[in-house]
Amino acid sequence: MDDNLDTLHDQIDGIELTEDEEARIDDQGDAMVVTLVEPLTYRHSKLEGERTVETLRLPKRVKGKHLKKMDQAQGEIGKGLALVAALASVPAHAMDELDARDMDLCLVAVEPFLPKRRKTGRR
Repeated sequence: MDDNLDTLHDQIDGIELTEDEEARIDDQGDAMVVTLVEPLTYRHSKLEGERTVETLRLPKRVKGKHLKKMDQAQGEIGKGLALVAALASVPAHAMDELDARDMDLCLVAVEPFLPKRRKTGRR
């Protein structure tokens, strides 16, 4: 999992937000709420109808269960999408419809609450 987090940190490091993007992140104390530029429409299960969400609520308490979802995903982008899905309590397949601009914003919003990078070298 350490490699997953290092890769995720590398992805996030290159993202610079505009003032408009920063304004779409609302710190609500226990969570960061991201207003999506493009509402996310998905089917939670085959038995339910479509759901549309305009915001994603991402808790500040990132837990092991959230991080473990990254291990189940393939590719660097897939791992970031899996983490956001787990944090927002939406199915992983819903992230297929997440706008790329919203993905960047979600990753930046949760980055301060992720485990820090592991240092390499002698201990």
